[in-house]
Amino acid sequence: MTAKLLQLIWAFMQVGITAFGGGLSTLPLIEYQLVIKNGWMTAEQFNQMVAISQVTPGPVAINAATFAGYQQAGFLGALFSTLALICAPIAALSLILFALKRVSPERSKAFKLMLRPVVAGLLTLSIFSPLTSTLRNGVAAAALFAAGLALIKYCRFFKEYPAAMLIIFGIFGTVFLS
Repeated sequence: MTAKLLQLIWAFMQVGITAFGGGLSTLPLIEYQLVIKNGWMTAEQFNQMVAISQVTPGPVAINAATFAGYQQAGFLGALFSTLALICAPIAALSLILFALKRVSPERSKAFKLMLRPVVAGLLTLSIFSPLTSTLRNGVAAAALFAAGLALIKYCRFFKEYPAAMLIIFGIFGTVFLS
């Protein structure tokens, strides 16, 4: 149990420290830790966890850390995973802020500009995992995507009430693509 807690803490400390941009930009980092590196869940389970994290209150990364920690080590796993995700970047940012206050404004600005492409790359990566998982279902997913585009373009009801389309397509996807 202690080894598993240490693995969870280390995994989510790495996510917290290296996740620039927040929100969806953290998904590739979380997926790497949970699916690829540690094998704690499959890609499909990860995508389901992301979907659940999107509809529950709170940031996606915190919801994912809490869920994965609980799944791996119960209440203590959830607690330590969440704390590692939150406390590690606070400590790292405090050190960076301390350092940035001691360098010239030009160097500080250059550092901040350097982070922009990193955030853009992480956001781009966050699109690929759910997309590739969905495309494994082939023709049905493509048909669902095409139907959604057509409804958005041509159906006045769905233009006015996009939430209705999300509910209908969520049910359809659950029934036919799961």
